[in-house]
Amino acid sequence: MQQNFENIIASKLAEKRKNGMFRFLSQPKGLDFSNNDYLGLANHFEIAKAAADAYIKLGAGSKGSRLLGGNHKIFEETESWLAKWKGTEAALIFNNGYNANLGIISAFCDSKTHLFCDRLSHTSILDGYAMSSGKLHRFKHNDPADLEKALQKVKEDEFKLIAVEAIYSMDGDIAPLKEYAELAEKYGAMLYVDEAHSDGILGPGGKGLIAELDLEAKVHLSLTTFGKAYGTMGACIFGSKLLIDYIINNARSFIYSTAISPGTVAAIQKAVEVSARDSFRRESVLRVSADFRQRVREAGFNCLQSETQIVPIVLGTIDKALKCRDFLAENGFHAACIRPPTVPNGTARLRINISAAHKEEDVKRLAETLARWDK
Repeated sequence: MQQNFENIIASKLAEKRKNGMFRFLSQPKGLDFSNNDYLGLANHFEIAKAAADAYIKLGAGSKGSRLLGGNHKIFEETESWLAKWKGTEAALIFNNGYNANLGIISAFCDSKTHLFCDRLSHTSILDGYAMSSGKLHRFKHNDPADLEKALQKVKEDEFKLIAVEAIYSMDGDIAPLKEYAELAEKYGAMLYVDEAHSDGILGPGGKGLIAELDLEAKVHLSLTTFGKAYGTMGACIFGSKLLIDYIINNARSFIYSTAISPGTVAAIQKAVEVSARDSFRRESVLRVSADFRQRVREAGFNCLQSETQIVPIVLGTIDKALKCRDFLAENGFHAACIRPPTVPNGTARLRINISAAHKEEDVKRLAETLARWDK
C-alpha cells in the first residue's frame, strides 16, 4: 500500500520537532527584543496618518502590477523624491526586500555572469541566484582578500556582480565597503549593496553606510528596506537610470507582482522624513547597543564582531539556545532564537535587536538577566 502524502509530511515535521527545528507562529510576550523596528517608528502617529490619508484619498489597494495598470502618480513622485534624497539618478519601489533581492540578482545573473557574495549572504540573495543561470563565487565573511582571489580567476571581459550587505542581519557586523568598492573598480565589477539593516541607523540623516563612507559614486546599486528602521513596509532600489530601466524590464519579482498600496507608499516617504528629522532615535539606538554589548561580553557571552543594534548571543547548540530563550521569557523578555540553516551549524544563538522604543533601564535589565543564566 502506498504511503499517504499526509503521513510523509507529518513525518518530516516530526523530524523537525525532534531536532529542535520546528517553527510556529506566536505573538511576542513581554518586552520584545526580536523585531526590526530599530527607530521605534512602527506606531508613529505622523506616519500612520500619512498612510491613512492616502488610503482614504487613493483607495485601499493597487490594481495590478505596475506594468499592467497598477502604476500610480504617487509611486513616481515618491521614487523621484527618494532618488533625490539618496543622491541617485533613479529609484524603484519593490514590495519588500526579499522580492527586491530576488529580482535584482536573477535579473543580472545570466549564463555569462559571475556572482560574488559573502558566505553569510541573506537567503534572498542566494534564492535570486538559484533562479538564475549565473556562476556563483562565495567568499569568506567580510574578507576582501578572499573576494579578490575569486575575482582574479574570472576573465576581464566577463560580467561580474558583487553583492554584499552593509550590516549582516545575524551577526550585527559591518561590511568593509571601502575595500569592496576598490575591488569593484579594479576588476570592472558592478557593486550591489543591501542596506536593509543600516539605512535609518548609519550615515548622515540615516542614509546608510554608503553615505557614511562617502561611497555614493562607487556603489552602482543599493537596496533600502522600509520594514525595519522605518517601521513601514516595502523596499527601494537606487541606481542609475540605465540600471533601473534594466531592472524594470528583467526583474521577474517586480514584473509579475501586484504593486503595494498607495497608502504604503505615502507612509514610506513620511517615515524617511521623520527618521531624518529625529536624529535622537539613531543616536539612542547606537549608544544603548554599545552599552548592552559591553555588559553581555563582560558576562562571558560571545557577541561575535557586532558593532550595531543587532547583538547576537552565540550559544552553540540548538538546545542551549532554546533553553536560554525560555529563561528570558520566564523573566519577561522576548528574544528570537536563531537556528541552522539560518546560521552556520554550531552557532545557534539568540539575536537581540535594540530599538529606540526600548527604555535604557529595560536594556540594562535584559543584560543583567542574561548574566544570571546558568551557561
